[in-house]
Amino acid sequence: MPRLSVLITQEECLYDEHWTKEADNLLIDLLMELNALGDWKYGRPDHSAFNYCRSGMKSELDMNFTLPDVELRFDFLHKRYRVFSWMLRKHGLRHCVQSNVLTAPVAVWDDIFESNSFSVAYQHCGDPRWNELKYLFTLVYPTSPISENVPDFHSTNQLVDPEIVEPACLMSEQSNNEVVVQCPTGNNFDPCTRHRERDVSSECSVNTQPQPQFMNPRQGTHTPSRIPRPQRKTGLSSCKGSSSEPQI
Repeated sequence: MPRLSVLITQEECLYDEHWTKEADNLLIDLLMELNALGDWKYGRPDHSAFNYCRSGMKSELDMNFTLPDVELRFDFLHKRYRVFSWMLRKHGLRHCVQSNVLTAPVAVWDDIFESNSFSVAYQHCGDPRWNELKYLFTLVYPTSPISENVPDFHSTNQLVDPEIVEPACLMSEQSNNEVVVQCPTGNNFDPCTRHRERDVSSECSVNTQPQPQFMNPRQGTHTPSRIPRPQRKTGLSSCKGSSSEPQI
């Protein structure tokens, strides 16, 4: 699949009418909350943790999900982390932290799309909850097994043949392309909707500073049982064409 013949948006790849963007964001927030409260410290969440998420989603969104629903979506979050982290290790791909835009030469995009079908979710911008996913799947659940049976939920993914990234590729050393910023308390990135040209001249700068050890900002000795989530930012600054390092 050297070039995409049909436009696929990120939201079509990540959500559907049953599992909405709001439900997805809330699940991630509740998982972060469980970790801050000390109810999920390490490893895969148990059933009580998933049931906590189900209860929170019912309370805030009035949406009912079964335990298997939430467990499968947790595995899908893990898949998002694996695929996007694999993409960031691809030589030639740039990730602008400020705008969350990805740029790369055409040959690099062709190789990415041919190697893993789910990478089309990130053809325009990075994962909207990358900071939280990186925290959860590197510090809280770092030894999680690589599942090859997590489905792509949406019909748009039928446009490409499913490919599985080899575990050896996913476990390779980190490169400077893996940009890390402090893990935010909310969703700092809204999915980009604007189209970008895939050419070398549009590549933005990459943060090559040493990666800091970041912690869940919700941890504290007096953490309330329900943590208010701040309003998500809507204004994104662009670093297109910038030669300076993004501000972290």
